[in-house]
Amino acid sequence: MKFVHQRVTQLLKRVKDFCVYKILHADDPPHRLALGIAIGMFVTFTPFIGIQTFLAIFLSWLLGANKLVGAPLVWLSNPFTFIPIYYPCYWVGCKLLGRPTGGEEWRQILDSWEALLANPQVQWTDRVEFWWNSLWQFMGPLGLGCAIVATAVGVVSYYLSLYLIRRYRFLRWGQLMPPHLTPPESIDDTQVVHHQTSPGENAA
Repeated sequence: MKFVHQRVTQLLKRVKDFCVYKILHADDPPHRLALGIAIGMFVTFTPFIGIQTFLAIFLSWLLGANKLVGAPLVWLSNPFTFIPIYYPCYWVGCKLLGRPTGGEEWRQILDSWEALLANPQVQWTDRVEFWWNSLWQFMGPLGLGCAIVATAVGVVSYYLSLYLIRRYRFLRWGQLMPPHLTPPESIDDTQVVHHQTSPGENAA
């Protein structure tokens, strides 16, 4: 129990440090930071597992967003979160296409998989081919659902993070950029009065 508490404490500290130092105190305008967050959340809900980090960095570069805040967010998509992330996307896609949500199809795939494993002559290549072919049965609704959910999550993330970043900075500093980035006030030379004396005045 103590180990779990320590792990949770460390995780919360990392999240806090990321939010404070990588987002709220970052040397970037709120728009670039919010856009980076939106891109990271958008990519998280796409089915491009394995290249999501590179995709987030590329989109951030292409759209002029902050690259350091978007890329780590795609780590939300991992083997432990596949079901809570992708099943709602798949469900949305099935509803829009008028298809069942996959209960019967999943049972057929599991039955076929058990029959495949029961065959001692089956090679690992046969197993890979089976899962690849089975995956394509779900790519239509999954892809459609991911596109819609990812877009919605990205838009909401942008406006929410933009509001929170702007509000935090105004309350803390009274401005949108960190104080150390604010250039010092320059002296307006036009306001400096140079008293030039004439030779007659010097003589007096």
